[in-house]
Amino acid sequence: MDKAGDINDPAPPSPPSSSLPSHHEPLEAPYPPGSLDGATASVDYTALEERYPLYAKFGQELGDTPLIELPGPDGGAAVLAKCEWENPAGSIKDRVAYALLGSALQQHGDRPLDELRVLEYSGGNLANALSQLCAELGVRSRFVLSSASPRSLLDTLAARGARVDLVDKERGFLDVVREALRIAADEPEWTLLYQHRNPANALLQERTTGAELAAQLGGRVPDAWVASIGTGGTLVGVLRALRARFPAVRAVGVTPAELPYGSEQPPNGQRKYAGSGGMGHGIRQPFVTLHDAEVEHRTVSYPRAFAAMGEFHDLTGLRIGSSAAANWLAAKETAAALPPSATVVTVLPDAGTPEEWEQLGR
Repeated sequence: MDKAGDINDPAPPSPPSSSLPSHHEPLEAPYPPGSLDGATASVDYTALEERYPLYAKFGQELGDTPLIELPGPDGGAAVLAKCEWENPAGSIKDRVAYALLGSALQQHGDRPLDELRVLEYSGGNLANALSQLCAELGVRSRFVLSSASPRSLLDTLAARGARVDLVDKERGFLDVVREALRIAADEPEWTLLYQHRNPANALLQERTTGAELAAQLGGRVPDAWVASIGTGGTLVGVLRALRARFPAVRAVGVTPAELPYGSEQPPNGQRKYAGSGGMGHGIRQPFVTLHDAEVEHRTVSYPRAFAAMGEFHDLTGLRIGSSAAANWLAAKETAAALPPSATVVTVLPDAGTPEEWEQLGR
């Protein structure tokens, strides 16, 4: 990964508590304005890579993913996307795993790695990437997942020695997050990485994914940036990078039609496209609340996203996951209302799971 040195300024050896994830803060607690702007959120990745060669190797293989043109609407804007399956563990969550574990390693300080135990919840890709990185470093890992998680992921986590706690899928993803918060409170020997509130998540997306995208555009000026919300780290991090060079770029967040962003409905067990981040009870992802006045919203149902996986494969020969398919659909809708001279950019987070492609019969 082409990193511009440290994220913000190098953090001191014993960083203040404000630079660390709020392990027990409720997901719906207000996210402090300015939290992504100061040195208190910094992680000294250069120092960590010098100390941990295997962490450095993962970082060196991360990022610089290609930007390609996607099939777009007739007569509408061009649609470009970053292909994140090119990362070492196969998804955009590899970047998040690197960032979150980096913040935990910095907090851990000089203590032996075998004393570090990391805890995180996941919709799938983060658990895959983080378990690989932890296994390589000899760090114990524990993941809270939905009971709907694919068998291929559970088998991978078991092979890497990761501990798994499953939450009934009918309780929705919000309860997956809340179970991780409960474990962190009851068993403090586990360090919760807390992807929804850890500034390292959004900041690394800004400094890598966003910076790469801005550079790859060359002379093109993006009219809109479209991304599934998930934690909001990718949507907001890349938006910050693009706005620094292209202040007029629109931000379009995508969430599942079965439970849209900020929906007052309770969580449900309905199937949703992967990594979609629907919460319910009016809860909005913390990073996104910092930009609520600026983000437009679109929804995509699971059946539409699932069908679009097959359609995209037929058109391009490329495999994309359901979240990538949702991004593609939303990007096409956005592009359809713009002239051919305009450009819409999005991201393809992964290539899908074996179970998704088996269900599609591909």
